[in-house]
Amino acid sequence: MAIIYRKSQKLFYEDYAYKVRLKMPTGYNQYIKVLLRYTKDSTVEKKIAGLHKNVMEDKYGWFENLSNTQLTAMADFIRYARKNNMIKDCRFNEYWRLITFYTNNAKYLEDMEKHFECIVDYIEKPANQKEMDLMFDKHNTKFVDRLPYNKFRYACYIDYYSSRYADDNICQKFLKWSEPFGKRIKTANRYNMGRKFEVFSKFWVQDLKLLHMVQLYLGKKIIKTETYRLRSEMEHEDTNNKKDT
Repeated sequence: MAIIYRKSQKLFYEDYAYKVRLKMPTGYNQYIKVLLRYTKDSTVEKKIAGLHKNVMEDKYGWFENLSNTQLTAMADFIRYARKNNMIKDCRFNEYWRLITFYTNNAKYLEDMEKHFECIVDYIEKPANQKEMDLMFDKHNTKFVDRLPYNKFRYACYIDYYSSRYADDNICQKFLKWSEPFGKRIKTANRYNMGRKFEVFSKFWVQDLKLLHMVQLYLGKKIIKTETYRLRSEMEHEDTNNKKDT
């Protein structure tokens, strides 16, 4: 089974370039962070042996259509992660039969494809080295194949308290202020929240000049700004640079 590769848009959790989703044959993996922190390998091996015994007995019919290859790969991955101390340089998320880990170590990706292909759901990483470098250099840049609603190049996130609980609600004021700009500004879904005014947490802006105007108006009420870069435009830039040289 070939591994699916996806293009990531930005750093994961603002720190990691790579994401690997593993699809395990049992829910045993939901304790993987505990297993990786055990001091003794013998303790982990006992727990793995206990799992194999439960699978073979299968009193409750939990393991129908279970692949022995995947079961072995799951156990080997636990051993591999402990041997490489992945808990130190990776972030692990657990959800029943799904394990997701985030890392900046490209060696893990190579080993996943080489030794654990049968349990890899997909791997997500930057499209190329240039995108990766820009992700680490400009954390607020997002690389996309299509702009939001085909025209917005910037996204702004509003302070939660200011948008919902402040007496002088910034969302209501911003909606009135933005009316002259029409469709050059688009807000995310609006909610009444049991109040007479509408609130939202995010909006998009079409161009840089308007973004600067919005930033001057809202000031610190904006907690984060994202810039969208089209991959097709970056490829065009690279082509032009090659011709110039």
